[in-house]
Amino acid sequence: MKFDLVICDAEVLDGTGAEAFRADVGISGGRIAQVGKLSRNQARDSISGEGRLVCPGFIDIHTHDDFNLPLNPLAHGKTRQGVTTVVTGNCGFSPAPVVPERLGLLREVCSFLDTGISYGWSSFGEYLHSLPASAVNIVPLVGHVTVRCGAMGVEERAPKPAELKVMQAMVAEAMEAGAHGLSTGLIYPPSCYGNTREITALAKVAAQYGGGYFTHMRDEGAGVLKSIDEAVSIGKGSGAYVQISHLKVTNPGNWGRAGELLRRIDRARAKGVAVTCDQYPYTAASTGMKTLLPQWVHEGGSDGLVARLKQVKSRAKIRRETLQLIKSGTARIGKWEDAVISDSPSNPESAGMNLAQLAAKEDKEPVDAMLDLLIADHAKTLGIYFCMDEQDVIEIMRHPAIAVGSDGIFLGIPGKPDPTMPHPRYFGTFPRVVGRYAREKSVLTLPEAVRKMTSLPADILRLPQRGRVAEGYAADLVLFDPAIIIDTATYQEPRRAPIGIDAVLVNGVPVLRGGRETDAAPGVVLRRGA
Repeated sequence: MKFDLVICDAEVLDGTGAEAFRADVGISGGRIAQVGKLSRNQARDSISGEGRLVCPGFIDIHTHDDFNLPLNPLAHGKTRQGVTTVVTGNCGFSPAPVVPERLGLLREVCSFLDTGISYGWSSFGEYLHSLPASAVNIVPLVGHVTVRCGAMGVEERAPKPAELKVMQAMVAEAMEAGAHGLSTGLIYPPSCYGNTREITALAKVAAQYGGGYFTHMRDEGAGVLKSIDEAVSIGKGSGAYVQISHLKVTNPGNWGRAGELLRRIDRARAKGVAVTCDQYPYTAASTGMKTLLPQWVHEGGSDGLVARLKQVKSRAKIRRETLQLIKSGTARIGKWEDAVISDSPSNPESAGMNLAQLAAKEDKEPVDAMLDLLIADHAKTLGIYFCMDEQDVIEIMRHPAIAVGSDGIFLGIPGKPDPTMPHPRYFGTFPRVVGRYAREKSVLTLPEAVRKMTSLPADILRLPQRGRVAEGYAADLVLFDPAIIIDTATYQEPRRAPIGIDAVLVNGVPVLRGGRETDAAPGVVLRRGA
């Protein structure tokens, strides 16, 4: 048999959690054709795996790359860390479907993610067909934020029966086009205005197509157990499998509760509800800074929010309630020093400063510095929040049903200067799990760390013939040096590339070889059921 490419003399971690074994991996037609003792002269091309491990490509189960891939399809920040597949449309945000008369509202609610995509489509299917060739495979989800915005705007109320039917039709169209499920962002408007009954009705549509329910829960702090119960209830009521996004415990007053969360999830799993989760290996989160405000402030989108901040009486109320959220432990952060500006369109030089530092510079109270910044940025300010405890992160990581997802937000466009300070998770998540938490801290064994990034997410997503090194499977592969692989991205220098990754193959084509990008774009959209 003549192979297109053979990876020779490597230690193979097949992704199942089994120990490594020595073998060659032969690739033909984008698939793994044979694993065993092969001859180099049986191949048109070869890569030496001596002293290296080869494993399945990493599946980033939680991304927002759909707002960046149209402009940055080579996704070097992902391929350099071994990612071969990204799951898009998380936290309720997807670029489609688009209702033309509400496109302005959609742009507003997605503004902290958006790099300037065209929104030149209406249906979910049209959006998928518009995607350029990319370096990574794409697993799309349809977002509740987007669907609700299209059907009823950004209003704090239950949908009318006709509006619910419109949302159900949107979800059905997305599922028929190849979406893998429905996502919610229950801290974000207008998703946060949806009640359990509404979301169950929409998740039921996804379940009818074999899809899942992916949720950023309502509360990851004091009310996290109630949030887990709601997610489980939606799974039971809809029949959809449940994927809880970036499982965590936020705010210092809630630290140490990771075990409670995991026991609640285990109880649901023991009762037959399909519940899994994902996690990023950091103690800081990142999202729009407007999420630090009370929910009622967001009605009407960014225009409504900014108008309220400019009005004296409503600003006073917002200020008072925001301070109370922080004082009570309900907010994500415990003190202003924990909130760092990642991106401010109106004040780019503030990127990297925390809100206490910005307040001192401007001679204001921190809450006023934040509110003024949100006004100037029209609520597009992006932040990083140091809100988790390392021991909780470790305890969650050890659970066998927790996959790895970066949740990275990257606003950079090739060829243009980028003044932002993104969270380093966009550039370092997967090497960090292997290098820091498996090799250095022994939180996980190496085979288990790889399983959490390969076969586990593939199984959660019901991806056929992905996530394992086995004959007939897609040749999505990573070749790395287990002795040195590590992330180097930091909060001060977030774009630094990891070390120790030699080659990355997507559908049998190298997108990274000899540690360098090839600029190949062999990725495909992995439509559900295809």
